Amino acid sequence: MPLVQKTLTLAAGATSDNILANTNYEFVDGNVRLRIASAVDTAGTTATVDTFLNVSVNNAEYSKDVSVPALVTGSPFGVLNGTYVNNDLLTTGSQRNRLLVRFTNDTAATRTIRCGIFIGG
Repeated sequence: MPLVQKTLTLAAGATSDNILANTNYEFVDGNVRLRIASAVDTAGTTATVDTFLNVSVNNAEYSKDVSVPALVTGSPFGVLNGTYVNNDLLTTGSQRNRLLVRFTNDTAATRTIRCGIFIGG
């Protein structure tokens, strides 16, 4: 089962491109489990309410402006660590499903975001 992990540096006020754009996993079959985890480095602040995750499959939104949790020292990042799991879903389309995962940084500072997407299983 594939695992896609990325670290993004997102400028103040910016929205990322689709994390899976132009990869083999941008489109998945029906009845496929997707587990999406993310965390933001909030060095110098305790606020995470201004960094958001949006997840959609085809035209259905599964996460809309969900606050990304802070990366916690001593708690390793990963899709199996429930602290960071933002969405755990099963695709329902009978054929190809387009997965869109984007982040928005509404802060006045650049943020580093870690993202993991486990596909299948």
